Amino acid sequence: MSLSGSLHPFRIAAAVSACRRIEALQKTLEVLHRCDPLPDEILVHIDGNSEEIRLLMETHFPEVRVLQSEKFIGPGGARNRLNRASSCPWIAHFDDDSYPLDLNFFATASRLVQSPPEVAVWCATIESHERPLEPGKLLLQAVFPGCGHIMNQSWFLKTKGYQERPIAYNLEEVDVSLQLSEKGGTCVQSADLRVWHDHPTPLREPPEVETEIMLNTLLFPVIRFPLSMIPQALLSILRRSCLLALKPGGLRVLSQTLMRLPSEVRRLLPEREPVSFPTVLSWLRLRRHPVLVSIT
Repeated sequence: MSLSGSLHPFRIAAAVSACRRIEALQKTLEVLHRCDPLPDEILVHIDGNSEEIRLLMETHFPEVRVLQSEKFIGPGGARNRLNRASSCPWIAHFDDDSYPLDLNFFATASRLVQSPPEVAVWCATIESHERPLEPGKLLLQAVFPGCGHIMNQSWFLKTKGYQERPIAYNLEEVDVSLQLSEKGGTCVQSADLRVWHDHPTPLREPPEVETEIMLNTLLFPVIRFPLSMIPQALLSILRRSCLLALKPGGLRVLSQTLMRLPSEVRRLLPEREPVSFPTVLSWLRLRRHPVLVSIT
């Protein structure tokens, strides 16, 4: 199936970060191909260079642009490449297990992106994981969901992009959203832009994943917060650590985190580029209290 040319003033791509989940990826691509109108292009990044996924693309979706990495760079690393490779000024991002709930998704998206220039990201409402907004409502928020958002390419290129980590929870979108905020870009959630993420939240992550999450939580303020705000961030992390220590296996996770932390800090310190104190303060407030807005 070929992708039709856009009838709208802003071209919008669909980009999928893929890693191992072949059946889920196939479903996502099938949904994207049923959308009306279609996206102007579809890109897929294969993380870890999976031969099975590459064969799926060649056999069933030859019109899709395929990018790949030999090593695992995580969804953030994939989105770095997808955002830079797209020929469209707006890129709708999905995980390999997330997809539009409505077949008119790109018609809605085309209407929304004709918006004030400070909107850097349109956030989908992830109806499988959050309480839906009332139809037509818009919510100014601090962080966008990786599995369902539309990124403005020009705004993204003003940032340093995502950290390339195979497990990037608590770092990938929060980092890029804070960078965008420092540049003057905003994230707006639309009730009419609906995505389904077919990924139930586990009751408990495996210890190795919890270790990575704790590391990411510690590394985020190290690379982005001004020095005056790092003590406050560490106090917040200390409270989280105390709660984690009370859980089965929590002390082991904390031990592994502390063992790896010095080398991770040394590796990332050259990339430290803190944002301003006022930006962090307003971003943290907005993260706790998103604001209903209207955009004309």
